[in-house]
Amino acid sequence: MIYKILNLMIREEVRLNTSFTNRKGFYAFPVLIALAGFLGLLTSDSLIGDTDSNEMLRGIHIGLLFYGLFAGSLAFFGNDFLERIIGSYALIIGLSNTQPLSHRKALSIYFAKEIVFYSFLTFIPLGLGMLLGSVFTDHNPVSLLHFLFSIFLSFTLGLSLSFLLSSLYRITIKAAVIAGCSGFIILAFSLSENINSPAQDWYGGAGIIYLLLAISLPLILSTISSLLIGNFYEPTEPKIQGFQNRFLQILESYNKHSRLVIPAIAAKERIDLMRSKTGVKMFFSFVVPLSVLTLVNWFLDEGITIELEFNTLFYGTMVGFFGTMIYSWLNSMDNPGFYSTLPVTVPDVIRARLLLFVWTTWWIPLIFISIIAALSGELRLLPLGILVMIVVGLYIVNYTAWTTGLRTNSALFDAIVFIKFFFVSVPPMVLMTILSLSLHHSPSIILIAVSFLCLILLILSLLFNSRIEIKWVHETFD
Repeated sequence: MIYKILNLMIREEVRLNTSFTNRKGFYAFPVLIALAGFLGLLTSDSLIGDTDSNEMLRGIHIGLLFYGLFAGSLAFFGNDFLERIIGSYALIIGLSNTQPLSHRKALSIYFAKEIVFYSFLTFIPLGLGMLLGSVFTDHNPVSLLHFLFSIFLSFTLGLSLSFLLSSLYRITIKAAVIAGCSGFIILAFSLSENINSPAQDWYGGAGIIYLLLAISLPLILSTISSLLIGNFYEPTEPKIQGFQNRFLQILESYNKHSRLVIPAIAAKERIDLMRSKTGVKMFFSFVVPLSVLTLVNWFLDEGITIELEFNTLFYGTMVGFFGTMIYSWLNSMDNPGFYSTLPVTVPDVIRARLLLFVWTTWWIPLIFISIIAALSGELRLLPLGILVMIVVGLYIVNYTAWTTGLRTNSALFDAIVFIKFFFVSVPPMVLMTILSLSLHHSPSIILIAVSFLCLILLILSLLFNSRIEIKWVHETFD
């Protein structure tokens, strides 16, 4: 029975992903991974250069650890998103509510499904690409398989940590927060003391004991996670919230923007934002990537002594780029299908959410950039950092709205859409990052270059915004 449920869960995962995007885009992703493995191996010698191989391996294993955490968070914490998108359907993981299957067993099978799914989606294509690259290089295929298995173990460690956090989250949020903070402290301590993961030590030539430890850690963590889960799912009763009719009040505040949006839609979207408490999720969606970015910055500076001065201008670029996540959260509050019964179009709702992004969620990135400037002692760069943050945010979000519409969370899983997004978003970000790192060498020239780049991005933002109507006017909400 377990094998049948596992097989059904894998088929369900494939159907979910292909329904979010399309079959061509979904199946193109492993091909891209294989191509990345092939090209990465061909250029590995020139890319590594004189870099310490141990430090390079540590960075790769840490990256795969975070990849496992990210993949696990999508799996175990994405219930709200799936409920809003496909609320009329039941997932196999919910069989324990109606069938003689314990909730503990259902989640354990789901964890196994994640390992199998990402193995076929990522690691097997990566291995095939690397093995193909070994034909044109001097790399030993056996050593490559050795390396691939070691990073796979780091990935499963991250996945099992995510499973543990989700199990603690079902008990109490405080336990999950404490465990998450403890994990970051342990990771920071390991980096400062040059302690490698067991998988990396095994790949580096350590004894078989490190391999056994690398295999045992995910098994132990997943076992603990399963034991923390009850046999029956007992959902917590929602808190009773008072109701206050603020629609007319909010509607009045949006009447002055009637030339840009339909005020009633904008007011309704803002009430949804307040009701769903999505603002809290937006806030923490900034905390995680910026915390990782800060940790990477510290690791480069302290761990492998690479002198990179990430200033307020750089963080302004990154925070602006993360505006995509805010817009995606706005698109996951509710299924927009009910709009099909109203005399509104998809562009009307897109523009309402863009206005909501600009006027309602501005405080989230502003708080981050201000804190970063204060901690870095660069308050003099704060105005420029805010300008860059606003321009980059408008550029990224307008392009995202134009290309993904109201289905940002699912459209970006389409490999074709993602490739276009990559080539539109990454080059300006790289250029802005280079300028930020060069700010202290020639401030006057860099400021002129930054201003010119901001002007170009603003013009492109207006272009993207103007094409929203053309692209989505005939689209339906269903």
